[in-house]
Amino acid sequence: MQNQFQPLLILIFCILFSTQCLSKNININVLVEDGYFPMIINAENRQGFAFEFIQILNESQQEYRFILNVLPSKRLIKMVDEKNFDALFFMAIDWLPKSAHSSLTKTSTSVIIKNEFYTLKENAIEQSYFDNFDDLTKAGVLGYSYKFADYNTDASFLNNVHKMSLTQSGSHVAQMILLKRVEVGIINNLTFQYLKQTNNFDMDLFYKSNTPDGIFDTSFLINQHSTKFTANKFDQIIKSFKTKKRLQQLFTQYGIHSNVNQW
Repeated sequence: MQNQFQPLLILIFCILFSTQCLSKNININVLVEDGYFPMIINAENRQGFAFEFIQILNESQQEYRFILNVLPSKRLIKMVDEKNFDALFFMAIDWLPKSAHSSLTKTSTSVIIKNEFYTLKENAIEQSYFDNFDDLTKAGVLGYSYKFADYNTDASFLNNVHKMSLTQSGSHVAQMILLKRVEVGIINNLTFQYLKQTNNFDMDLFYKSNTPDGIFDTSFLINQHSTKFTANKFDQIIKSFKTKKRLQQLFTQYGIHSNVNQW
């Protein structure tokens, strides 16, 4: 009788062992900045490009479980300083403290971010409108650093010196321009394209300066001090046929240009 049940017990053991092996037992802590529109559209409802991107990563492989943590800018910087993370979601090294640069490794997956100046067409007949930039009221995203302000993120400084109001995201900046609460807003190319593609606002009403505030090559940045994950491993996951195809569709859906679409 015991011999009859032995094959069944072996089968059950193999099934349990296989399930355990296939489970995602390596958690990868990925940090992303709140207000990074459209990467994050609504953090509470887990809406935005970043959430869908992470879902694709988790569904396309079994070794890692990527966990997305949406943080205010100051808290994210603090965690980077403390090296309390595994990866950063499409960030530029220039956005981070210089003390952290040597501990970060870029992956080959990249997205170009342009911070650009916009006003209403009814305000600007030509580019010379932006010549008196210092006198214009401005809107930007809280916690973000801008070249024209020497990358100073202090809200009081920006308000007093640069006549700048700060808000939650690039979409809110666009809304402030449309409501004529400010004369100029800094909106990145991803935000502008997404708002235009989804018809959230009439983006044809906007007039853009030919000179951007800054252009940044963003990528997944990997913490070199993390022993769980490497940039090479990330690139392997991204470049697998199953993952790459789904990500290409996601980038197109959000109107985001990436080198992933060229692979």
